[in-house]
Order: sequence, then C-alpha cells, then structure tokens
Amino acid sequence: MEQLIFVNYRGKASKTCCGWVSWSKVLGRLPVDGNGRTRAVVRISLDCYRVLGVPANTGVAQLGSVLSQRLKVGVRADYSPVAVAARQRLLEQAYQILSASHSKETDTEVTEPPVLWVEGEELPGALALWLEWGEYELILKTGQAACQNGTAPSAYGDIVLTMVLAYLELGREQWQQQNYQRAGVYLEQGRELLQRTGGLFPNLLAELQVDLARLRPYRILELVALPLEDQPGRRLGLELLTQMLTERGGIEGTGDAQAGLGVEEGLRFIQQLRPYMTLGEQYEVFGREARRPSAVGAYLAAYGAVGLGVLRHQPQVIREAEGWLRFLHRTQPVPLELAVTNLLLGQTELALDFLEQYLASPNVDAQTVQVIRTAPDELVGLYRYTQTWLQTEIAPFARDVTPAALDMQSYFADPQVVARLEEWQTPEVGLTPISPPPQRAVRPPERGYGWLVTGVAALLTAGGLWWWWQRLPPETLNITLERPPVPIPSPSPPTIDPRTEALQTLTTWQKIKADAFGPQQAIDRLALILVDPALTQWRERAQQSHAEGITEIHTLKRLEIERMQVVNPQEMVVEARIEDQVQVQGEDAGRSTYQARYELVKSSQGWRIRKISLLP
Repeated sequence: MEQLIFVNYRGKASKTCCGWVSWSKVLGRLPVDGNGRTRAVVRISLDCYRVLGVPANTGVAQLGSVLSQRLKVGVRADYSPVAVAARQRLLEQAYQILSASHSKETDTEVTEPPVLWVEGEELPGALALWLEWGEYELILKTGQAACQNGTAPSAYGDIVLTMVLAYLELGREQWQQQNYQRAGVYLEQGRELLQRTGGLFPNLLAELQVDLARLRPYRILELVALPLEDQPGRRLGLELLTQMLTERGGIEGTGDAQAGLGVEEGLRFIQQLRPYMTLGEQYEVFGREARRPSAVGAYLAAYGAVGLGVLRHQPQVIREAEGWLRFLHRTQPVPLELAVTNLLLGQTELALDFLEQYLASPNVDAQTVQVIRTAPDELVGLYRYTQTWLQTEIAPFARDVTPAALDMQSYFADPQVVARLEEWQTPEVGLTPISPPPQRAVRPPERGYGWLVTGVAALLTAGGLWWWWQRLPPETLNITLERPPVPIPSPSPPTIDPRTEALQTLTTWQKIKADAFGPQQAIDRLALILVDPALTQWRERAQQSHAEGITEIHTLKRLEIERMQVVNPQEMVVEARIEDQVQVQGEDAGRSTYQARYELVKSSQGWRIRKISLLP
C-alpha cells in the first residue's frame, strides 16, 4: 500500500484514499524557508514487491532475474537523466530490501510488506513507477503537493512531466469509456499545466493538442445533445464547434488537419450534429459561417432562418435567408428556394418568377412538379408543397420545434407580420430576380394578404455541395487516436463580388449595432464585426448609453453603397447612405438618414470594420 506523508507542525494524522497521511511532531527536523517558516516535505512509501512487479511469495533466486528485466524497461525519452537514474536506484533498493528480508532467519510473522521511503530528488523516479502502474490520480495529488510545498529544483520538470502524462492517460481512458467531455477536461488540464511552465516539453504539448483536436467532435456531440435545460454544457459545445470551424477554415475547409476530418467527414459531422441544435443555434452558428463565406454555411443558415422566421413570426429573419440564397444563386442556382423565401416575404410576383426558373431547369423533381401542376395554379401548388416540406424536412432537424409549430397560417395571420410585409412593398426596397426569368404568356394577379394565410414556405436541396451534403449517408463517426486525416481536396471557394461583400459587412454591422444599443445590450457582439479603433469607440459608446439607462431601437430601412475603392485584397473603403427608424426609450424618434465612410479590413474570420466616419 502506498502512503502519502506530509511532514508539518500540526501534529495530526488522518486517513485518505491513498493511505495514511501523517503530521510529524518532530519540529526540529522540519525544513525552514527563507522567512523562518516551516514548510511541508512530501515523502511517499513504495511496496518493494510492487516496485519489482513480483508477488509476495517470490523467492530470492528469481529476484535477480526480475531486476535485470525491469532495468531494461525504458521510460519516456522526455525524462531527465536524473529521473531515469532515480527510477533505477529505486528498483535496485527494492531488490536489496527484499533480498535482505528473505535472508533473515526469524520466526516472526511478517504482516506488512517491505517498503522503501522516497522524497527529494528520488520523487520523480517513484512517480515514473506509479505511471507504469496506472496510478494516475495518485500522481496528480502527490505531484501537486510536491509543487506547492516545495521540492528539489532538479525534480520539478520531471514531476510536471509525469503529471501531464497522467492527465493524458486519464483522458484516453475516459475517451475509451465514451465519456468524451470528461476526457477533454483531463486533456485540457494537462495542456494548461504545460503552458504554465513556459515551454517545457513541446512534443508532449503537440501530442495533447492532437488528441484534443480529434476528441473535439465527440465532445461537441455529447455536449450539444444535453437537455436544453443544461445551458452551460450546451453553450460550451457550441463554443467548441465555433473553434473547430474556425480552425478548419469553415465547414468545407481542411485547415484542422489534426482532427482527422476531411471535407466529407466534416459534412457528415455537421449532418449528424444538426438535429441536436435549435433553430436559433443553427441560425447563429451557420449564419456566422455564411459570412465567412461558406456555401454550405449559407444554405444551412437559410434553413435555420426560414424555420426561425416562421416559428417566431419574424419576416426580417427570413429576409436574411433570402440574402444568403441570393449569394448562392450566383454560382449554384437555387430558384426554388428563392421562390419560397420571396413568397414568405410577400413578394408573390418574384416567387412566381423564380418558380418558373425552377420548372424550366433540367434538374426538377418529378414529385414537386406534380404537386405544383395539379394545383389550381402554381402559387397554390407552391403553398401546398412547402407546408408539407416544412413539417418533414425542417422540423425533424431542429431540436426545439414540432411540425405543428411551423404553421404558415399562423405566420401570415399575425398582424405584425402583415404590417412588416406591407411596409416592404415599396419600389425602393423591392427585390428583383438575379437572372431574368422565362417570359410567360399569362401571369396570375398579385394575391392579397388575406389569401396568404393559407401559404407555407420551405427550402429544397439543389445542385452543388449542398446536394452532396444532403445525400451523405447518416453514418456514425468512427475516429480513433490512431486514425490519420482523410486526404480529400478542398473545393475552391466561390468568387464573390467586392461590392456584395461590402454590402453584407455593412448590413451585419447595422444589425449588431442595433443589438448592442437595444434592450438586449449585446455589447460583446460588437467584436464580431468591428476591430480597433472602431471597436473601442463603439464599445465605450454602448456602455455609456446603457449606464445612463438609454435604450435605442434601430430598424434598418435602406442601405445603399454610393462609392467604394478596393485598396488591396485586404482593404477597401466604402461610402454608403443609410436610413433607419429610431426609437429612444420606447418613443419614436423618426427616421435618420446619413452618409458614412467605412474602412474595411479582411481578417481570418471575414471582413471587419476598422474605422467609421460620418460624411457631411
């Protein structure tokens, strides 16, 4: 039985899970620090039979052979020569003690196994033996005590090394037992311990980083699948997901090579994770990916935004979905999805234009065509089809909704929805198709909102990467510690017009600014779109506004880019005219129209605003 001994002035003794912890009364033997205070010394006892790895009835003749074999067993190369020598001395001392005990002729029955005491520079040798025995928790408790209470300077590095290796092995044990989050905590503790040492054992740090990267998908799934009431756990899972996507360079990226997930594995992982996410989480996470930009991110964000907009009766969220789909439409036509979102936005003429494009394309779905063609007219067919689609294709892949919750009749019957849609039906904010639709001889008349209460909306898969995405088989991930990355080439990202990027960036800024100054006081979100000096300036303004109890509600009405200059691939200057509706302390302050100049810089997360200047 191993015993952990702390020598201290308190003169107490207590039993722990590791054995007896004793407090010596022999004050004269205590070490003294520079201030004259006594300090604790860590001493441990080792069972000599276990040190050699032999049973208690092993004869003297066998001990020499066992010692020779044990001395040939090496330790990790990171150990110092001092630690290696200490381990060797402990093996030899255990052999000598056992040999001596066998050579004594006595009739006294031995009730306790022979032990040897270890402290000081010998301590790393003992911890290395414990590591071989799998006594990981004991290593951590003893190592922490040694580091806190003082140990030989030459032993410090080897003690830290053994503690980190114990964290590594505990993490891998929990991994094999499918306790993924607990495994991640152990690995992170080992990494943090190494990072605090200021650069010791870089190879071991890299090993921990690889394990953490490969474990992370499992942790994300485990955490996001927790009950909705466990907000801290699920929030941690989403934070890990954001970290992983950032390191990958997006859903389609391969930058996170350590995790062993290529493009197809990454898509399958997102497919496996999505049903555990709420619509709001999909909208937030995939919306951030869409702004990277990411084709798959834009498509999934549009799914989440449409479902969220219908669920919460927020057409402005569906309008964001329409914007993401327009981004996709430049390289991979998605006319049916655009027909659906424009229908939800009250743009029935545009919806019919995009529907006509879809019906004229070579990749139409026969069942979809049948539903549309057998209806009294195309608009009715689109409504009928999308109601079923919402209930079967969006609701099952979101954590917080049921098919009945995505009710188009309730959405269009909401007076606030109707008011917002009517507000948007002006020529200056009206949308136009990206590509000219086929000409039709007869066009049904524009429908009123009374008829829209029977309509529903949805998104359907189209060609491109999301076509591949939807057809991935729902296989379970099978990642092991030894599995190497799958060498799948990364697809070329779509080319985006700088003006479109600028418009997306400024629109995002207006939304985040509204959140920061509004009732939710989401000041932290400013860092998602601003960098210094603009970030510091606007953060201080928002903090001062809330400190004074002032709440502002900004509703963007119009945003037009008047001129822009691309300085280089990483910088551009944009001048824009903005019109928004402002409410201060709940009272209407009227519309505000102004011009501003924005300096944009490109970061690894996308375009950010560095400076904002009002123009006369």
